[in-house]
Amino acid sequence: MDRLLDRPAGSSEALFVYRVLGATRVDRLTEPEDREVGQLLGDRFESTPDLIEITCHEPHRSGRLVPSIRMSEIPADLHEWVTFDDEDGDTWQFDVTFLTSNYGCIYGKGCPGVFTELAPEYEHGCCTYGAHFVDQEDRTTITAQIARLEPGEWEFAERADEMGGPIYKNDDGEWVTQTIDEACIFLNRPGFEHGAGCALHQAAVRRGERPLDWKPDVCWQVPIRFDEHTDDNGHTTFILREWKRRDWGEGGLEFAWWCTDDPLAFNEDRPVWKTSREEIIELVGEEPYRRFVDVVTAREDDAADGQGSVYLPHPQVRR
Repeated sequence: MDRLLDRPAGSSEALFVYRVLGATRVDRLTEPEDREVGQLLGDRFESTPDLIEITCHEPHRSGRLVPSIRMSEIPADLHEWVTFDDEDGDTWQFDVTFLTSNYGCIYGKGCPGVFTELAPEYEHGCCTYGAHFVDQEDRTTITAQIARLEPGEWEFAERADEMGGPIYKNDDGEWVTQTIDEACIFLNRPGFEHGAGCALHQAAVRRGERPLDWKPDVCWQVPIRFDEHTDDNGHTTFILREWKRRDWGEGGLEFAWWCTDDPLAFNEDRPVWKTSREEIIELVGEEPYRRFVDVVTAREDDAADGQGSVYLPHPQVRR
C-alpha cells in the first residue's frame, strides 16, 4: 500500500485508484490519515461517497496488487475510479464503473421518460422539461443551427414563431427552450413525418454532422457529467462520471425512472467510453481521454492474460 501511494503520478504514469477499490472487505469511509487512501483523497479529490478506503489485498504472483472481490460484500453503489495528474499539475478523475459499462440511451426503444409516472408511449425521453442553456455561447450556437432547419424538419416551427421564438428567459432568470404539451419545443412527436425525436438531432444526422454540434450542451452531455472543482490552494480536479438523479436538483428525485438507475438501459454491445467517444473528448480533450483509454485497455489485456482483474460491473448490472 505504501509503495502504491508514495509513487508520484507524473504526466506519463497514472495513479490507479482502482487498484485499491477492489478488496475482500470494506472497512470504513475515508478519513484524512497520513500515507493512507484517506490522505490521498483529501489531497487530490473533492469529497465523494463513491470513494472508500479498503485494507485487504490479494497479491498476484507478479507482485502486483490484484483485487479479490466478493460480490455479496460490495456496497450497492460502489464505483471504481482512475485518476492521474496532467503536466499542468491538475488532477483528472474518471468513473471507470460507468465508462466501462454497457449503458446506452434507449430513446425510441421503450424509454419510460422522466414524468412522475412511467410513460414510454409519449416518447419524450428526458426532453420533457426542455433544455437549460449553460451560457451565451451555448445559446448562440443553437440559434445558428435553428436557422438551418428546413421546412418539414421541425414540427413546431410555426408555433415557435407565434410564441416569440423557441428560447426565452424564465422567471428564475434562466435561458431555456419553450415547451409545448409538456415537452421541449424541439421534440417532434409520434406521428410526425420524420418520426419522433429531437428536430435538431435528426437534422444533424440527416446532414451527416455531429448531433453534439447542433444541440444544447445539456442535451448531448447527459447522462455523462463533467465537473470541475478548485480547492483553496488553487488545485483543480476534473471529474467525469455518470449523471445522477441529484444532478437534476430536487426534481430528479421525482422522476419515476432515470436511465442510469435501471438495468433496462444497460444492454449496449460496447462500453460507454467507445459509444460516447466524441462526447467525452469534447468534454475532457484528446489527451486525458487517450490516457484513460490506455489504462482501460491495459487492464483488459491483463485480465485476458489471467494477470489481473476484470472491472467491477455497474451497480445496475450487479443488481
